[in-house]
Amino acid sequence: MNRGAATACALALAAFLTLGLSVAGRPRAAEPELTGAQSDYLEQCGGCHGLQGSSAPAPIPVLQGRVGYFMCSAAGRRYLLRLPNIAHSRIEDNQRLAEMMNFVVFDLGGASAPPNTRPFTEAEVAAERAKAMVGFEVFDTRKVVVAELIRSCRAPLSLRQAYPGQSGSKAN
Repeated sequence: MNRGAATACALALAAFLTLGLSVAGRPRAAEPELTGAQSDYLEQCGGCHGLQGSSAPAPIPVLQGRVGYFMCSAAGRRYLLRLPNIAHSRIEDNQRLAEMMNFVVFDLGGASAPPNTRPFTEAEVAAERAKAMVGFEVFDTRKVVVAELIRSCRAPLSLRQAYPGQSGSKAN
């Protein structure tokens, strides 16, 4: 997603979240307290992947209950950090980006993260984001990584699809 589209998504999402909180002079409802990682996810990723990581039926990978499988292998961990929108994120602080990615994996990914999975570290983020994927490398790498996760980590076959129920022709 280009910077303009990402900004538009973030602004639309912010407007949606605040809509109705002060409609017609009514008292504002209690606003949720977000952690820094949750706020970063909302701004950087939530516009496309959804507030809860469930983007279906859009052709954008669903994170909810699925993204944790990528933590099963070194290649899967690298894949997540080398995604262009992660590697080129406006979050320049690697520790802050690691915290956001840990929120994505452990909170949105839920039980899909293998037991005893170690969180992303600042050093790991710094090393991998320097090797951002480009173009079709994202789709080609995903196919290889997902095949490995299914074979070695007992990830579900549905992980081949960006979102549950997707037709095979658009799977990446």
